[in-house]
Amino acid sequence: MINYYDKNRFISKATLAKLADVSPRTFSRYLATRRHILDAMGISPKAQKLPPQAVRYICEDYCIDLPPSLQDQQALNASPIRNLIYECWLEDLLNVPQKEQK
Repeated sequence: MINYYDKNRFISKATLAKLADVSPRTFSRYLATRRHILDAMGISPKAQKLPPQAVRYICEDYCIDLPPSLQDQQALNASPIRNLIYECWLEDLLNVPQKEQK
């Protein structure tokens, strides 16, 4: 999935842990291994909410797919990829072979 990051949205560490389907403790341990990168971004280890640039890095590094509600809606709606996926889904839905009746 392609994430369209909202440049103004801060997301909590707990929310990212839930999206990654790991415990907050496991997510904290992962963040500790990336401390040097987060420090370079100016993010405190005690920060509860992460700024957009950190969210983007973490989602790409940890392979987290953001739900549409946490993405930039304007970019999401204008995406040509979204339209292509929808068209493929409709095509698959309409071309499902019928089961033969005996």
